[in-house]
Amino acid sequence: MPTDSIPRIPIAARIERLPGSRYMAGVIILIALGTFFDSYMLFSIGPISAHFFAYLGQKSYATMLPLVLFLGTFIGAITLSTVADKIGRRNAFTLDLVILALGNLGAVLSHNGIVLLVSIFIAGIGTGAELPLSSTYVQELSPARVRGKMTSLQLTFGFLGGTVGGFIALLVVPLTTLPIAGFKLALLLAAVGGFSSLIIRLRLPESPRWLERAGRLDEADRIMSTIEAKIIAEKGGAPLEPPPPLVYNITQHMPISTLVSRQYLRRTLSAWIIELMQGFGAYGFTTFVPLILYARGYTIVHALTYTAVIQIAYPVGTLISAFITERMQRKWGMALLYALNVLAGLGFLFATSVPLILLFGFLTEMLIFLDGPLLHTYEVEIYPTEVRGRGAGISFGLSRLGGFLAPIAASLILRVNPAGEWLIGAAAAAWLICALTAAIVAVDTTNIPLEGLEIRE
Repeated sequence: MPTDSIPRIPIAARIERLPGSRYMAGVIILIALGTFFDSYMLFSIGPISAHFFAYLGQKSYATMLPLVLFLGTFIGAITLSTVADKIGRRNAFTLDLVILALGNLGAVLSHNGIVLLVSIFIAGIGTGAELPLSSTYVQELSPARVRGKMTSLQLTFGFLGGTVGGFIALLVVPLTTLPIAGFKLALLLAAVGGFSSLIIRLRLPESPRWLERAGRLDEADRIMSTIEAKIIAEKGGAPLEPPPPLVYNITQHMPISTLVSRQYLRRTLSAWIIELMQGFGAYGFTTFVPLILYARGYTIVHALTYTAVIQIAYPVGTLISAFITERMQRKWGMALLYALNVLAGLGFLFATSVPLILLFGFLTEMLIFLDGPLLHTYEVEIYPTEVRGRGAGISFGLSRLGGFLAPIAASLILRVNPAGEWLIGAAAAAWLICALTAAIVAVDTTNIPLEGLEIRE
């Protein structure tokens, strides 16, 4: 008697049945290594700039270094994330780490300000795509019930790089007897870390969700079977649960205009507005805290010490988010947390003593990094797999554009308001716009499979 062939199980259905495992924990750690050095660069550039300003007495460096970095990250987030939809997630985040490491190495070897700025710009191109690419990869391997939690845990480890960057910048400031300048030593660590992360990440497979949409079904099924076999072995041979009924169309091409089509325009606008405004508020606050404290009369060492202490909030915020992101709709979580961000930022603005500066600075940064995982999960999950890299990359690119605009705004504000209070006020206004946009424009996404969120004609 003829035997009917076993029908193929869609990749998304196979992912949805996966239990928690050491295998996925290992994937998160490997992905987070690249994010670690991405955030190390982003959140140490402020202290490095402040050191440049104090050591060289050239105010232009204090604003130009963050400026060229964020311009590079804006370009990198859009271009490399677009490439990810063409060549795959794994190849794209390999490319971004190569660019990041080469840029940092060029900065270490630079002998003048122009070469330094060009090198930082190149490093920015690499670092710009890291977060949207890594978040996309983690989410495409995660069941809907833990998608936000997995992203938050990845970012918790990754954002430790920002905390480490703050303390590295603090510790290298007084070092003047080394063969290379202290700030170059900090950049060298980023270059070595980028190359190391690249080598370690080569162990990761391509996203089976992306392979399926690219028409490479046999390869997608083979990788998925390998993942399942590793998890089954880890669980002592216990079989996996039956896959849930999940049917969806596999479209191998979808134009970038999909992002602003009638079906996706609301989602795109919500992600774009929030990313632009939070980028201005978050990166502006983070980058210029040491400059603001320095302008208030604190010594550069004290300013960097306070900044480093405040930056402990990075992993604290993302770790807390891992335990709340699946307990509420992400849109309402973002609305609430951005509203609290406004209050904490204003508290920092009016703080006059060191304890209050540290308290409200810590709370402001913690809330920024509570907001972040919810937003970075949201901007990835709202798009179909065919355009997910481009959608997340462009949205995140606007965050970096906000970071690019923050130094420009700061240079103008500091001319008329040397103490920098207006900059904090501008950041608070940006967070208020984020809260309103999340509440009014954003859509519900929590605990829905990625394919269930897709809108088809």
